[in-house]
This record gives sequence, structure tokens and C-alpha cells, in this order.
Amino acid sequence: MNNYIYEYYQKINDGSIKVGRWVRLWYEYIINGLEDKLFFYDHKKAIKAIRFIENFCHHCEGRSDLLKLELWQKAFLSVLYGIVDDEGYRWFREVLLVVARKVGKTLLAAGIAEYEAYLGDYGARVYMAAPKLDQARLCYDACYQSIKNEEELNLMAKKRRTDIYIESRNATIAPLPFSAKKSDGLNVSCCICDEIAAWEGDAGLKFYEVIKSSMG
Repeated sequence: MNNYIYEYYQKINDGSIKVGRWVRLWYEYIINGLEDKLFFYDHKKAIKAIRFIENFCHHCEGRSDLLKLELWQKAFLSVLYGIVDDEGYRWFREVLLVVARKVGKTLLAAGIAEYEAYLGDYGARVYMAAPKLDQARLCYDACYQSIKNEEELNLMAKKRRTDIYIESRNATIAPLPFSAKKSDGLNVSCCICDEIAAWEGDAGLKFYEVIKSSMG
């Protein structure tokens, strides 16, 4: 049984993988929390997300083959989906991922969106949020192209004017431009908040708070 959290942490400690101080501290917190039984690791939930992305999600620019996750991505997904409380519920519901350019951020986000729509809660409402519609559509379009490249997923999906609809799951995936007022009535299951550092001032904070409160 591969525990990618421990594998990644071991490679950080032996120097074979170089990371920043905050990444090291974060995984130290996870390892210590597991050992102290602050929370627990559910391998089935972690590997379910990883296997879905590697078996159903595709590249969408320059190539169309399946995604092959790197160790840091597998460790990240293992924390996101595999760390649970004593009742089996996910421990981390709000996650900030900071990565450099050109390391597959958009494709990973698109894969998470697909997983939430196809294997998440029935009736899932998945959004890609950004200050402008064009920016929000970057991840949304990557998600749509990935679905188109996977016959089994594509057969279940219908591209509508404003969203992707998976009828058998009653689930939708949609871009969400910057408008806190218009977002008040949303019922969000999962939201990918793109380039959140650019969400300036009170308007950006309000938009984020509206999205977060819609998950209650």
C-alpha cells in the first residue's frame, strides 16, 4: 500500500526532493498529526482520487494522453482526500495551493473538478472562479477538453451554454466570474479559486466569503 504522504516526506528529509520551508513544515504537521491521532489516513479515499485522475483525465494542449501525476501531486491529493477525522469525514475542506508557473496547476485543478463532478456528492455543483470570465474559463475549458478526450466521461456529459452537465449524477461544472452579489444564491460543492492572489481588496474578500458560505 503506497502512502504518498510518507513517501514524499521521506524524500524531503533525505534531500532527494528540495522544497521550501513552509512545505516542509506543512508535511511535518501532517505526519505529527497522524502519529498523535489528531486525524487519520484513509488510503481508499486517497487512492480513489489519484486513480480517477490518472485513468480518466487528459492533457488538453499539445497532447491528449492521460495525466501522470508527480509525487508531490499524489501527496497533495492524499492529504486533501485521505486525511479524515474519526468519523471518516475529510479533515481539510479549504486548501491553498501555491505553485510556480508551468507545473500543471490548471490540469490538476481540472482533474479535481472532474473527480468532484463524477465521483463526488450526487448533485454536485463545481465552479471555477476568477475575477474575469476569460480567466475562469481557462480551467473550465481544460476540464471540458479533458472530458471530451475520455469517451466514458464524454458519453455522460452534455455541454450547455453556461456549464457542463452530467445527467446521471445531476452534477454541473461551470466558470464563475467575479460577482459576489450574483453569487449569493449559489449552492457550491467545490470551487477552484484561480489566481487568488489577484483577488484585490474588499471585493475579492467578499467574493471569497460568499463562495465559502455557500458551502454551508
